[in-house]
Amino acid sequence: MRLEKFIATSGVASRRAVKRSIREGRVTVNGTTVFIPGHPIQVQTDTVEFEGKLVEPLSQRIYIMLNKPAGYITTRHDERGRPTVMDLLTDLPKSIYPVGRLDLDTEGLLLFTNDGQFANRMMHPSHETEKTYLAWVSGVPNKRSLNHLRNGVKIQKGKTSPAKIKLLDVNLPATKALSDKRNRSSKMSKLRVIIHEGKKRQVRLMFKAVGHKVLRLKRIRIGSLALGKLPQGKYRYLTPAEVKDLTD
Repeated sequence: MRLEKFIATSGVASRRAVKRSIREGRVTVNGTTVFIPGHPIQVQTDTVEFEGKLVEPLSQRIYIMLNKPAGYITTRHDERGRPTVMDLLTDLPKSIYPVGRLDLDTEGLLLFTNDGQFANRMMHPSHETEKTYLAWVSGVPNKRSLNHLRNGVKIQKGKTSPAKIKLLDVNLPATKALSDKRNRSSKMSKLRVIIHEGKKRQVRLMFKAVGHKVLRLKRIRIGSLALGKLPQGKYRYLTPAEVKDLTD
């Protein structure tokens, strides 16, 4: 088995993170540091260590969804001591990790697992897993701007793929999305946005490209899995049927 696949399926980290750690010299096989992903190992006889810890085969696969509040960083550890999404997951194995990310100010559906193959399936661009957001933005995007978003716009990471955009409501008072007193007199619009990419801060940058600031952003669906009525800051396990629907 390839080294990164073994480590990822053991629940230590996603395959992408494992490859990065291998290149940085933080993985050993039988005491020897390996720097090249793809190194073959014998699962039954080789001893693998990831960042100084023994890697053992996974005994139980875990799949969790969290309704992330704003103000939490999507990472397992933060060197600056800021709140992370892991602070919201109590009484759970330390082997789980977030699948993808939501930025600090973004709310909503975030997945966690210790199954590296599942994480890779969810994050790899080739699978084009749709992600649905509700976005509250300043002002009212006109028809030209909406079509521009639907066809793809240029952002820092390159041109975005076509998106599904629907204007849900207009001229809403900004107090519904903001506590900032400076913005309470402004108006905003609510839109549904569906994308299948995962560029950093993509939805915010898309609206910035057409002249509208995102005031609030919430992910409500990943593929077939909907956030539903899960309370903010709470999590639950996925059912076997939900996991199957996401990976089929």
